[in-house]
Amino acid sequence: MVNKVFGRKLSAHHLEFRELAENAQMGTVSRGQLFGLVKKLGQAGLIKDTEAKLLSNLLSTTSNESFEKGGVPIVFKGNRRLSYDLRRSESRVSFLLSVLYDKGLIVMRDSGNFKRYPISNKDADIVTACGIDLRILIARYDELTQIADSILEARLEAYEKKEEALKCFKGLVRQIKSSYALIEVTPLMTMVFSRVQKIIDIIGRPAKASVEKLHKAIRLFELILKRFFKHKTAKTRYKCCENKIHKEYNTSNIICNCNKKEPSNFYENNQNTETTENYAKIAYENIQKGKDEEKIPSKAYPWPQIKPEMLAKALHNTAIFADYEIQTECDLIPSMYPLSRMMKISESAVEKAKKYMGIKKTALAIGVICEKYARGIVKSPGGYLRGMIEKEKRGELYLEWSLFALVKHSDQQEVNSLDLEKKHKTNQEEKSSSLKSELKEVLKTLKMPINSKRFVP
Repeated sequence: MVNKVFGRKLSAHHLEFRELAENAQMGTVSRGQLFGLVKKLGQAGLIKDTEAKLLSNLLSTTSNESFEKGGVPIVFKGNRRLSYDLRRSESRVSFLLSVLYDKGLIVMRDSGNFKRYPISNKDADIVTACGIDLRILIARYDELTQIADSILEARLEAYEKKEEALKCFKGLVRQIKSSYALIEVTPLMTMVFSRVQKIIDIIGRPAKASVEKLHKAIRLFELILKRFFKHKTAKTRYKCCENKIHKEYNTSNIICNCNKKEPSNFYENNQNTETTENYAKIAYENIQKGKDEEKIPSKAYPWPQIKPEMLAKALHNTAIFADYEIQTECDLIPSMYPLSRMMKISESAVEKAKKYMGIKKTALAIGVICEKYARGIVKSPGGYLRGMIEKEKRGELYLEWSLFALVKHSDQQEVNSLDLEKKHKTNQEEKSSSLKSELKEVLKTLKMPINSKRFVP
């Protein structure tokens, strides 16, 4: 016959947790912080979802005042009520409470019949309480937070390593396949590629493979690329990222039909053949080498006086999208940000332009870019603005030249349209004269009879 022991088990660490709960300093941790701790414990895997749900239910049962100084957060709910809240059976709730009790997340203060109730004095003050004591969470708050944070940080570090290995593995596979497609097929290269394919088959689905397997495959692929395909493998590691964030400040078409440098003469040439450099990449390389000398350009040359007629003629398309009629450069300032957003120029590029060029010159530069973008001269407004910033740093930016070039382009378009109209008119006159001459020849061939009303050929 088995002697069944009734009651709750009480060991040394249970007594230690009870003493910690009695010595907890109330008012140091709020109820909201404990809710965050429960969520963090669930994310770290220290407690299961149902246990976290039960613990959150116990916290929501207590009031905020009970966690302040002088309060005692004790829950008097029975297992039947808790089972109704959790939609679990009473036996399941009892088991979950035992698990939380063993892990030191709650302290059970039991009465003789294991009921939960408070005992009050004549003044209605609680003298003794039999229930679920939550003060242990306040006493162990720093300890549990540190454990959960360390687990989450280790998990995040492992995830980042796995993601980096996945990107590197996929990049190497892609590079090997493209290199094999371009070279001449020999028995040796066929054997090497079959070995590569065998490694890929062993790895299987890369997302499901372990980090150790991926690193072994990466080392083999790098060796194959270096020895057999004579390739460098540095690009497959994707290290050329600025703080691991891709800043999208341009349109999808990066190639821009504009000159790398402003023309040296007074008028600007038509920008149709040359392309801009990738200023973002140049800036990144300068930062990496420690040679990015960001110096404010000198204000040596005076700001030219631009006539309103010239602005209206040069920035005809920009005036359509501007908020006000363009008479001076200051009229472009209210429309600076709407125009930049319309052309998908990032606000960081605009702020950098304001830093080096000033707000007045930046507004005029964005107006010039908008006009060139509307005419199809510029395909990448963001890159063009960054190019202007680089020229301003070197003191080589002269926006009045761009305005004169736009005026010249407008005049040339007007002349071309007039020539086209004149040519069309002369063609019409030639057609009408040829039609008249043909009609005269036809009429000459016709004979009119004397006694008949019909024409006889």
